[in-house]
Amino acid sequence: MLRKKIMESLMVLEKKLYQLVALVEDFSQKNKNYIIENESLKQELEELKFENAKFAEDNAQLAAQLKSIEDSLQKENTESHVLQQERSLAKIVVDDLIKSIDALIEQESQQ
Repeated sequence: MLRKKIMESLMVLEKKLYQLVALVEDFSQKNKNYIIENESLKQELEELKFENAKFAEDNAQLAAQLKSIEDSLQKENTESHVLQQERSLAKIVVDDLIKSIDALIEQESQQ
């Protein structure tokens, strides 16, 4: 009877050991998978950091180009405004000159 209980206890213990070994093997395999996934994610992170740095550099270049274009447009707008003012002034001077010539011709024709 005692022998039977010992044998039953040993069988239960053996079953528990098999379960424990299977659990450890499962955890070991999961750990290996996590390590592989972690390495893959590290590599992807490095690639994304490199890509991000490239985008940041491209962004800085585009911002500089945009600033240059905006400055150029501002300069052209200023020059255009100055030219419009000069044109208006020239028109006034020409109009005054025509009036003066007309007045001289009228004076000559009256004499």
